[in-house]
Amino acid sequence: MYFSSLDTRIDDTIYKNLRLGFIWASKISLITLMLITGVIWVDFFNKENSNLLLTTVNFGIQGLLFVFGLVFFVQNKTLKHYKIISSIYALLFGTTWGGAIINLNNLGHAYVIVEIVGNLLFLVVLLSFYTYRMAVYLATLPILVFTTWYSIADPRFDLLFAFTKLAITIIIIESGRQLLFKWFTTRIKQEHDNKRLLNELTNLSFTDQLTQINNRRFFDFAIDKQITHAKHHRTPLSIILIDIDYFKLFNDTQGHINGDICLKSVAMTIKNSLLRHNDTVSRYGGEEFVVLLPNTDLNGACRVAKRIQSSLATLAIVHPCSDINDYVTISQGIATWQINQRPNQLINEADNRLYDAKEAGRNQYCNAKK
Repeated sequence: MYFSSLDTRIDDTIYKNLRLGFIWASKISLITLMLITGVIWVDFFNKENSNLLLTTVNFGIQGLLFVFGLVFFVQNKTLKHYKIISSIYALLFGTTWGGAIINLNNLGHAYVIVEIVGNLLFLVVLLSFYTYRMAVYLATLPILVFTTWYSIADPRFDLLFAFTKLAITIIIIESGRQLLFKWFTTRIKQEHDNKRLLNELTNLSFTDQLTQINNRRFFDFAIDKQITHAKHHRTPLSIILIDIDYFKLFNDTQGHINGDICLKSVAMTIKNSLLRHNDTVSRYGGEEFVVLLPNTDLNGACRVAKRIQSSLATLAIVHPCSDINDYVTISQGIATWQINQRPNQLINEADNRLYDAKEAGRNQYCNAKK
């Protein structure tokens, strides 16, 4: 089961949150632009102001940027260089709003409207871009520069007031960003730990404690899944049921500790004989193992069975009480899934072929053709 690292999970979630933040900021910006445009047209409807049309055009161009951002980021896909794209969009966001502040000031609203719009934008930027510090400051710095400039230009305030306000604004933005980001990473870590624990518990529930290969529970789950896949995609599916020959005699004469060592060695030999990542071996019970081979026909399964038998022969585990060989051997029954065949029917077919292999003298594999 795939399980991503914490850093990868945080990185992926940062982009997802930024994407949602860009969408939300674009929507808020479009609404704000429409409201401001409506207000200034009503306010200046009967007044002559040469800047009114220019401001409307400027807001229209700015609105197109936010429409583009809305359409672009609403696509649910992960971008490889999202930090660069995020930085560019944040800078455009801040710069265009800085231009809007200049136009609003030229219309005669000066400090009051600049403060209202500026504070709204700081809140939008903080809530939208807090997961990426660079985006926050690329968006806020142009706005901060223009709002501070108009604080200095306003005769009611001195230079100390303007820079004190600037410093306090930066402190509030950074404190808020760190608080939100801390909450954000804590939640991801909690989710990551929960998924890791669930992953470990799942692996434990699917792992045979003695041999450390898959257990019967895993096989029952996997065969249902693979039969569904084979039925849907019309691909072959085979299984091999394996039994260690005369294992009871081995246990009785060599002891259970050596019997356990033998089981582990056979299990690892079978596992190492499977060359594809989606081929699996499970301990079926006692000294029995079952190999699940997706997208494998009968001939392919026979080649796997032959490879397993050859690998075990190379291992040469001494079996002094075997009636057929001086070393541990296995018998194998092979079955290939047929249309509309249920899992238990496929397993019974493999079990019958295993019985045939034992009847034929053991230390061999048997399939439906024999």
